[in-house]
Amino acid sequence: MSDLRVIGQPTRSSGDARDKEIATAVEQLASGFEKLSLAMKSRSWRREGRAGLGPLQRQILSLLRSKQGQMAQVSVIANELVVRMPTASEAVATLERKRLVRRRRTARDGRVVTVELTARGLKACGATAEKPDHLVSAISMLEQAEQSMLLKTLVKVIRTLQERGEISVARMCVSCRFFQPHRYEDADQPHHCEYVNAPFGDPALRLDCREFEPAAREQARDAWLVFTGGRSAIG
Repeated sequence: MSDLRVIGQPTRSSGDARDKEIATAVEQLASGFEKLSLAMKSRSWRREGRAGLGPLQRQILSLLRSKQGQMAQVSVIANELVVRMPTASEAVATLERKRLVRRRRTARDGRVVTVELTARGLKACGATAEKPDHLVSAISMLEQAEQSMLLKTLVKVIRTLQERGEISVARMCVSCRFFQPHRYEDADQPHHCEYVNAPFGDPALRLDCREFEPAAREQARDAWLVFTGGRSAIG
């Protein structure tokens, strides 16, 4: 009788095997993301090295380009790129010597320094924008449904890393005050953007939106619960 097992109930060994399978999948996915990161970083170093820009310098230029007025304080740059103030200041100083940015003290408070993108800097940060990208080419080989699922998955991974302070602030839909997830019953376009006052679907989710405005903490938390299926906004 001791060998009898309840049909349909997983045994300890099958449960352990399932846990091991999940752990292996997590490790493989993490390894895959790491390989992608290394490949893109290597390509970025080659490309930016020819342009005379380091990765942080290009990140700063791209960040300024995304800001209203194409300017930001050094403290904002350091915070959003998750680097120390001295590191950000040194990178900005280098960009200023290259005439890609200019630093100005605000008229209201002379102690506050604003970093502004120059016309030369704008051209530099967009210099490679139209060149073919190997990653874009590889992703384009996926089915549309796979692309949509991958994008939604990346949003979740990025937000988790952002919440832990591991990566820079991401100007994503899910953290924006204009985002209303699952407002509609239309499976193709369930979300709503108040900025453009229009519905949209998962394929249109943005990871870096120029119109992004951060949502209040409670609003962002509630939107995330709806987005991830914690509850529905419909009705």
